[in-house]
Amino acid sequence: MKGFNHYLLWLSTLALFGVCGLYFSFYPSAAWKLGSVLCALLLGGGLYAWLAWRERFVSLFGLETASARWQLHLTLGPLLVLVVWGVLQVPMAALYTQWLGEDAAFSARVLGKEQGGLGCEFRVELVLDAAAMGVGVCVSEAVWLSLPERGAVVMRGKRSSLGISPRQVLRESGQ
Repeated sequence: MKGFNHYLLWLSTLALFGVCGLYFSFYPSAAWKLGSVLCALLLGGGLYAWLAWRERFVSLFGLETASARWQLHLTLGPLLVLVVWGVLQVPMAALYTQWLGEDAAFSARVLGKEQGGLGCEFRVELVLDAAAMGVGVCVSEAVWLSLPERGAVVMRGKRSSLGISPRQVLRESGQ
């Protein structure tokens, strides 16, 4: 497999990995939200510039006018940057946090409980007290029933400089 089809396969694979991030329970830190954009601009832009030069996109697509060449670069370049950002923002950061993050416990307050939804039958909406950040966590039915409608709980998970990956929600001791 050569040329454009080969790169299209790799781009599609990368995009699919980015879409997997929709199903990860991961909440990026404020610094990583900005950092992932900058990394995506550098990595995606650099990768596109290298591919455009190496594969001679202009001749590959048979473009002869300057206007058509600019339209190609202004379409494919940002598309690659967007895909790279989608991969970096959640999936790569979540994997990093899961593998290299440290175990942590967070005090939180229950904002609400929801039943049903995409990929999550029982969900608890929390606000982390220390970070003033809202998170949604999927829990088992038994945990969902045992948690208060409103009140203090403890959330356990992994933490890294890239964000938080929640794993478990417990009723706060003393209740």
